[in-house]
Amino acid sequence: MLAGNSGLASGLEWQEAEGHRLARLTLPGQGRPGFTALPTAALGLQFTNRVSRAALAKRSNLTNGSGVALGDADGDGLCDIYFCRLEGGNELYLNRGGWRFQLAADANGAAAVGHLTRGAAFADVNGDGALDLLLTTFRNGTRCLLNDGDGNFTDATAKAGLESRASGTTLALGDVDRDGDLDLYVAHFGELALLRDGGSYSVRQVGGKMVVIGQNASRLKIIDGQLVEFGEADAFYLNDGQGVFQRVPWRAGRFVQANGQPFAEPLDFGLSVQMRDINADGFADIYVCNDFQTPDRFWLNDGTGKFREAGPEAVRSVAYASMGADFADIDRDGHTDFFVVEMLSRDAATRLTKSSPNNPRPPVPGGLANRLLVARNTLFWNRGDGTFAEVGRYAGVEASDWSWQPVFLDVDLDGYDDLLVTNGHLHDVNDRDAQAKFQHVPKAKRSQVGPLMFPPNTTANVAYRNRGNFTFAETGQAWGFNSPQMSHGIATGDLDNDGDLDLVVNCLNQPPLVYRNNSIAPRVAVQLRGRAPNTHGIGARVTVAVGPLRQTQEIVAGGRYLSGDQPLRTFAMGTGTATRSIEVAWPSRHSSFIADPQPNHLYEVTEPGGEPPKQALAKREPEPFFEDASRLLNHAHVENAYDDTALQPLLPRRFDRAGPGVAWLDFDHDGDDDLLIGAAAGSSVAVYQNLGDGRFSIVSSAAGLKMPGDVVSACGWVDGSGRRTWLAAVTNYESPRSKARLRTFKKGGGLASGGQSLDGIMPGPIAVADIDADGDLDVFIGGRAVTGHYPQASASILLRNTTRSLEPLGGTLGQVLGLVNGAVFSDLDGDRFPELILATEWGPVRVFKNMQGTFSEVTEALGLSGLTGLWQGVATGDFDADGRTDIVATNWGLNSALRPNVINPPRLHYNFSDSSVPTSLLLGTWDNRLKKYLPTRDLSALFTGYPGLRGVFQTY
Repeated sequence: MLAGNSGLASGLEWQEAEGHRLARLTLPGQGRPGFTALPTAALGLQFTNRVSRAALAKRSNLTNGSGVALGDADGDGLCDIYFCRLEGGNELYLNRGGWRFQLAADANGAAAVGHLTRGAAFADVNGDGALDLLLTTFRNGTRCLLNDGDGNFTDATAKAGLESRASGTTLALGDVDRDGDLDLYVAHFGELALLRDGGSYSVRQVGGKMVVIGQNASRLKIIDGQLVEFGEADAFYLNDGQGVFQRVPWRAGRFVQANGQPFAEPLDFGLSVQMRDINADGFADIYVCNDFQTPDRFWLNDGTGKFREAGPEAVRSVAYASMGADFADIDRDGHTDFFVVEMLSRDAATRLTKSSPNNPRPPVPGGLANRLLVARNTLFWNRGDGTFAEVGRYAGVEASDWSWQPVFLDVDLDGYDDLLVTNGHLHDVNDRDAQAKFQHVPKAKRSQVGPLMFPPNTTANVAYRNRGNFTFAETGQAWGFNSPQMSHGIATGDLDNDGDLDLVVNCLNQPPLVYRNNSIAPRVAVQLRGRAPNTHGIGARVTVAVGPLRQTQEIVAGGRYLSGDQPLRTFAMGTGTATRSIEVAWPSRHSSFIADPQPNHLYEVTEPGGEPPKQALAKREPEPFFEDASRLLNHAHVENAYDDTALQPLLPRRFDRAGPGVAWLDFDHDGDDDLLIGAAAGSSVAVYQNLGDGRFSIVSSAAGLKMPGDVVSACGWVDGSGRRTWLAAVTNYESPRSKARLRTFKKGGGLASGGQSLDGIMPGPIAVADIDADGDLDVFIGGRAVTGHYPQASASILLRNTTRSLEPLGGTLGQVLGLVNGAVFSDLDGDRFPELILATEWGPVRVFKNMQGTFSEVTEALGLSGLTGLWQGVATGDFDADGRTDIVATNWGLNSALRPNVINPPRLHYNFSDSSVPTSLLLGTWDNRLKKYLPTRDLSALFTGYPGLRGVFQTY
């Protein structure tokens, strides 16, 4: 029996058409975007997921809650609700229409009494058309409950091949090998938090190293002298088409590393998993959210049902404690983006009182395979070339408190997916003051006493409206999605058959939340009738086009944190006369097309029969603008160990890791530019001769050029005699007792003797130009931060080229001009005398007019003086082809922790009292709720910069 066949109970009247059928939807007469939280008792829902203190003392992981699954269990055309419970039986509520639900006795065989149930999802695993139930539990593995078609369930776990003692969380299904059935991935977390729940372990010295032995040796490792806990390996199963699953061992070659090497069994803290076609090649990929130090797993399907780990260049940073993820084409550019939630507080003041007990360690700079772990939400914009840019801060969604599951849903039906997030936790173990007290509790008593020491984390759920430009505005209160209940699993489904998606949330120790969607905007709802055994079209991509706007969503099973949606999707239809269509790309490679669909209708699209097209969907391989040619050089820069935060612990960033200066110059006059790459102190610069045929040869005479300091900048230059050479600024930032120098190179790549001393200069960028029209190139060197005294800047210097030397000029450009990060000469006014443009940190982009060799600042006259920022670089060009020279300047931008604020910009306070004492710093940003500035660093960090505070502040 296929779900959705009955129209009597559902109130839907179906009209048959070729390849589909449709039913008119009844919309409310009035409403506005958002939700109404309906009283559960009035709906007939008597469920609460309660967990006792005694149970929590044994398993602290129980605080992570349980989920909910939505789907038409009894095939009457109405979406039913299945709740998971940690103590006691689960409950199935059958939808009787009109927002009335009836509790099914013993959940019609799906109560799963005796199991501590975490997650659930409806899916047809045996191809009979009815939605079966899959459950995840503590220590009883994944349970399989088969549906007889009338909503009655029978436990078939053993027959399905799923018996185990694993402790699962979220499960997801999809046809990974395109054999027509639904395969299964189950994320595992582990039954116990060994270090928190008092798990037993022993330590022994083996081969001179301390190692953990005993039954928990696989989950506990000693790393850098610290005891580190790991989770439990996930499980992946292949379906034989009859609902019988075969577990695939991790070492069987089904999953491989990015380099193709076998993948060892990952002992991760798996919280959720999504199975989606992320790269639009027609095959189901897998993304797993893992907690703590265990990294997220991003698996790309190779087209045969085997998976290769996405390379390090695909995603450059990930959330440290990933909880849940969701996927959508956020900007409607045809590419799938995704969002992963973490635990960062929205409130800046509260943020200063919280920290994960196990903070991520920053990776060593320069490791191309390193992925930065960040303790905040991450939003990944799909560039369309297999790589993703993390833009959570730019989008304004980097913080949503202790979050569990994001949901992309077009709430206002404007064609762009909005964002909802569930959050809250029973014990705020990130509270720094409670952490300090907890450390004094004997380990044997921590599992009993510890939970009472941490306050509850009750925060409002979050809603963000998609502005259509990849930024979001918080609208939780306006949309009625701001309950402070501890909200875990969430699922979407059309509970009243009006075509929009309602919400059900399973809460901990409180009744569930049921949200009615109040939108009255035109919409179309789509569900699928697939060929057996994938009878609900799981993995199909549905695109609804309204004029040029193409909305694409995928039909999925499971994948929400501990939860699963009804297999139905809703799309905006607009109010104009634009051409509309519905397209379905089935996993079988078939396709369906419906022209001119009617607004406010539910469409059930039937998968075409016959043989599918022989040619698989082609992978889209865009033509790149650039090719990575690093292999032509095979160069590796080696940086010296130095930590400038030892002098100034509260530096906003490290300045000792800027890397070397580089410059192109046709050094050998053969028509091809050659390359110089600077070096760290004590290392040699590298000079590469361009052979003109795509090959480079390193110049051996440069191999012994040991630099006395870091080469921070370089550029090509022509000296007074007309000889081409490179200029290299050698800084003394890491050795302030020495002197900075400006070095030049002689023919063949060797250093010219001596070099020019830059007394009192901490050199930064170099710019060259003929400033006085005498036919030679003069030199400007910008001053940067003085060691130990950021943001104090050294003087800059302007050097006039004579026939024999570079002579310092006084005047405006020989003074302290700010922290100069970028410099360029360019004729802005067409008088043939180039102006000097500077990018300064904590200042504006400064412009100095050239008056035949002397300079006067015109920044204010050009309207630039008020545009202060963290400017990093500057260049010029006629970018709009109007014949005038324009300026482009780089900044830290909108995707950073420091947000631009014209009225209350970020402030850096500093106290320079003595050149022999490092300068004290305090960076602050404006808090709009408190209407005052707050420090960006927490109390522990402030103690390092201001030790005297220890006697003043006792709590965070």
